[in-house]
Amino acid sequence: MFLHSQRLLLRNFTASDLEAFLACRNDPLVAKYQGWSLPYPRETGEAFITEMQDIHAPKQGQWLQLALELKETGTLVGDVAFCIKDDDVRQAVIGFTVASAYWQNGLATEALTALLDYLFEDIDLHRVMADCDTDNTGSWKTLEKLGFRREAHFVESLLIGSEYTSEYHYGLLQREWRARAAFRNC
Repeated sequence: MFLHSQRLLLRNFTASDLEAFLACRNDPLVAKYQGWSLPYPRETGEAFITEMQDIHAPKQGQWLQLALELKETGTLVGDVAFCIKDDDVRQAVIGFTVASAYWQNGLATEALTALLDYLFEDIDLHRVMADCDTDNTGSWKTLEKLGFRREAHFVESLLIGSEYTSEYHYGLLQREWRARAAFRNC
């Protein structure tokens, strides 16, 4: 898979991404709201990259994560992911991670815009969903900036480590995305 935006390439992971990927996954700031434990093992990173580098098209019920590479430098700065739902081929869940050194530069918004264009226009999804920790202000603000609607607030619903955290759940319809795209292109 290969998508692009003004500053980013969204592509399959390669073996050469391992060190940057491990650095991102082992950053406590990045891992704080994620489901993986620290330290994130090298073997796990190697297995993840091996699995992701060979997926070239979305498959229902399977997560596909794409590396985010800065066009200008070739630096890996994070990833975006999506999973088409098992029970509905026209709905998907997305996720995203950006290395903390690149936060507040609009990269998540840019990457997700490219991904949402692909999901809504190229594979004709009806609806895309996302969730995030209620304390992860950067993530929920990014989702809302992209037009996602907060549809639920689940209190202490997800066990991360030894603590229950609260989540916001978001949704965005294809027609809503297209209306925003038409407005952006005016």
